[in-house]
Amino acid sequence: MRLMLNELFVICLVATWGIQHSLLASNKVKRKFNVDPLNRWYRIGYIIVSILTLVGLEMLMSIVLLPQGTNFAPFIDILTFHGKIIYYILLITAWVIGLGAFIQSNPLVFFGIMREKPSGVKINLFYRFSRHPMYAGFFLGLTAGILISTNTVDLVKIISYMSYLIIGARFEEKRMKTNMEGYDIMHTRGFFFPYRAKHFQILLGRDISSEKKNEN
Repeated sequence: MRLMLNELFVICLVATWGIQHSLLASNKVKRKFNVDPLNRWYRIGYIIVSILTLVGLEMLMSIVLLPQGTNFAPFIDILTFHGKIIYYILLITAWVIGLGAFIQSNPLVFFGIMREKPSGVKINLFYRFSRHPMYAGFFLGLTAGILISTNTVDLVKIISYMSYLIIGARFEEKRMKTNMEGYDIMHTRGFFFPYRAKHFQILLGRDISSEKKNEN
């Protein structure tokens, strides 16, 4: 019972962090503070609060809760050849997609140093692959973490983060649809990964005529 409570506490902690993270990013809260949805100073404060609270959350879970978890055998053995192949393919792909999308999105804009433009919807490179390529990278990285996890608290934490990525991305889409001009075009991409024929057509550059019309 004690062990179940530890895992449940992890879910509650990640959910609480996710709620505050999404609320502070919402247009409703920004209107309450009487700030522009794309205000860069609010963005800087939001990033600082998000990082500090996430670091605190990780420290609490790692120091207090992780030792209380139950150990189990990992899904793949990282010491075997095929285990290394699976793990590092996922991890390297995650880094390429996540870091590539981060650079493409402009780190100065991401951290609020430069103001984001309402017309700044990106539809090429990594954003041709996914509506949320940075989240897709995080998702793959967390998947790699699941495969080598050996602790119930750690496993629940990773699954909780993955769940929040999906939920948080949904909230972000609603916000972006309001704040960014022409954001609807992004719904021609897969949510995190391409899974329909039209997604692969766009990815391969075979169905871009409608996008060119939208750009003009």
